[in-house]
Amino acid sequence: MVLRGLALAVLVKVCLSVSNRCLPGDDCFPTNLEVIKFMETLDGTLHFPHMASYDTLVVQRETIYTKFPFAIMEAKNINDVQKSVLFARKWNMLVSVKTSGHDFIGRSTAHGSLMIYLGSMNDTKVNLSSTRNPAGEITCESGNTWLKVYNEVDKINRVIIGGSAHTVSMAGYTLGGGHSPMSRMFGMAVDNLLELELVTADGRIVVANDQMTHITYPNGSVTTSDDTDIFWASKGGGGGTFGIATKFTYKLHYPAPQVVQFVCGYPIIRPGGQDIGFTVLKKMFLMVQNLPKEWGGYLVASGLPGANGNWGSIVLAMNHYGNYVSASRRYMDDLFFFHKEWQSFCYYVNRTTFLDYEVTAKDPEFYSGYIMNTLLQKESFTDDLTRFLLKELETEHTNISSFAFTGTLLGGEMMNVGAHDTSVHPGFRTALMSLSATIGWDTSTLDYSGLPERGAVVGEQLSTFGDGQYPNEAGKDVVHWQQEFWGSNYKRLLAIKHQWDPDNFFTCRECVGSESHHTHASGHLNTHPFVPAVG
Repeated sequence: MVLRGLALAVLVKVCLSVSNRCLPGDDCFPTNLEVIKFMETLDGTLHFPHMASYDTLVVQRETIYTKFPFAIMEAKNINDVQKSVLFARKWNMLVSVKTSGHDFIGRSTAHGSLMIYLGSMNDTKVNLSSTRNPAGEITCESGNTWLKVYNEVDKINRVIIGGSAHTVSMAGYTLGGGHSPMSRMFGMAVDNLLELELVTADGRIVVANDQMTHITYPNGSVTTSDDTDIFWASKGGGGGTFGIATKFTYKLHYPAPQVVQFVCGYPIIRPGGQDIGFTVLKKMFLMVQNLPKEWGGYLVASGLPGANGNWGSIVLAMNHYGNYVSASRRYMDDLFFFHKEWQSFCYYVNRTTFLDYEVTAKDPEFYSGYIMNTLLQKESFTDDLTRFLLKELETEHTNISSFAFTGTLLGGEMMNVGAHDTSVHPGFRTALMSLSATIGWDTSTLDYSGLPERGAVVGEQLSTFGDGQYPNEAGKDVVHWQQEFWGSNYKRLLAIKHQWDPDNFFTCRECVGSESHHTHASGHLNTHPFVPAVG
């Protein structure tokens, strides 16, 4: 079994150019006997390329970045993760880490690596008697999906800040910052993070919060200190750069008495060629600039043909955290009555709970495309931005591809957190929208040449409109990514990285400390397979 897995992985090696890690086929790579001995120490399962289970786990949700690890270790507990890190460190192997596989630039997989899969670690524990948060707290292992957690907290009449994509897991989402349809009410995921557990590059098990850092060493000795740098770095510094996160504890919140859903959509071009896109998009931008904090949600646009002779679409999909009869809910009536004759649809729906609203979200299981992002502040919403986005919607359209964007609404309570209280880009604390755009194509498309290159150009143009980018939804060709992703927080992040992982064992494209691997003067990184726990 191991021999066949090794033989397949050896084929991968010819495609790689790696300076200092042992790959299958290298003399330094562990022997079959060493791999078998390692496998026997695990509570989890080691999957090899000839197994059907490997085929299921290896595919990335961003399909163009599917790669082929030497083996996939399906962890059952933190001890499996620790043993895997120590084994890989002993043999100088590549390590990749995957939970749900939601990573847009391929950071959660690598050819020839030992992949640590966390998706089966999905226990949760609720504490409604928390001394740290009046509404209680919940502890979630990294493999939980947000829909599962939403169902768990709904049973106890609570809500939590999490992602809208139902199949997204805890780790990469939280470590990159984590925005939500309720972030305007309760902040980002990192603003609600009370504690986390992780395994460091030298196999230490760390439990950290804003008061202390507790370390258990591989030899069983323990230390506790009041140095909380690792906790701060994990609150936005990026997935897996500082360790493999296995468990998170979050604040819970009391639910609103009601959640009101509001969805309003317009075409960009009406039948007969009437172009209403500029008027509609500008109106929606004006609406989101002055939102009551009870409103959250998304502004979504697509450059695809619509029904009844329409072309393109612009949709504001919102949730109001409060009663239908409230003044804050009535704020959206301005859009509800805006050019009713143009609307494709426009409606309110009373939802009983946030879960009742959230289950209406749909996310594709797989996707292909080039993503880009920028954080938009109030001064960003200019006519130039409106024209730029409409031009891209109308012109980035081929027989195999199209342009679309999703603007996640920010602001509200997020602005009450200091620029350096967490490690996310300070631009998050002044932003009203995280705008992510995609040049996308069908997952069955084999020849998408030229589209990623075009995406890199458009992404750089888009970035000029805002201050900062969301690393979880940014492209793989960001120039000066240190400044774009973390701004003035990067210097401290890099110092913490050097303290906790001085050999840069955990690294990836556009992650803290990765400039030490194959960096061009332009700020771009060569393709290399060193990857951390992204998601």
